[in-house]
Amino acid sequence: MTASGSLEFWKFAVKLKTEPRKGWTHGPEIERIESVADHSFGVAILCLLEATARGYDVGRALALALLHDIEESVIGDLTPQDKKKLASGGLYSMKVRARSKILRTVPRERKPEFRRLWTDLDRGKTKEARLVKDLDKLEMALQASQYESLGTPHSFLVKFYKSAMTRISDDSMKRIIRKLGNRRN
Repeated sequence: MTASGSLEFWKFAVKLKTEPRKGWTHGPEIERIESVADHSFGVAILCLLEATARGYDVGRALALALLHDIEESVIGDLTPQDKKKLASGGLYSMKVRARSKILRTVPRERKPEFRRLWTDLDRGKTKEARLVKDLDKLEMALQASQYESLGTPHSFLVKFYKSAMTRISDDSMKRIIRKLGNRRN
């Protein structure tokens, strides 16, 4: 990757540092709302641990984790309600346009790999992509638990635990969320 290509791609990634996760903004005041970059880092750390423990391709899993929300640097963070308003075709179209814009900053020889990674995330054909999808939701529940330990009311956070529980397929992760969601600080 050329230095200029790296810099242009980095500009998209760095935008995620200042893009707040919108779901946390629709309730009681939270002193410091996590950014999309904070969330992506959490997913990547979980991915490193889980992919290694499961014997998965760690490099591929980490690449998927790091790219899983990068289009939000163009379209912004969307809540589930925002996504429902767009309908699946509108959301997918937005993602495709955002990814296309991001791909223009990636060296030609790397573009096919980025496309394959995004296709895998969209379709969930590999165990690594399915792991990242589950860890994306687990990280949200873990963040809810963190906010709860800092005083955010459980009554506000329960929707995050429930959302994660219904969208995760891995039983061991569901058990973690059950414990988090039932715990009171």
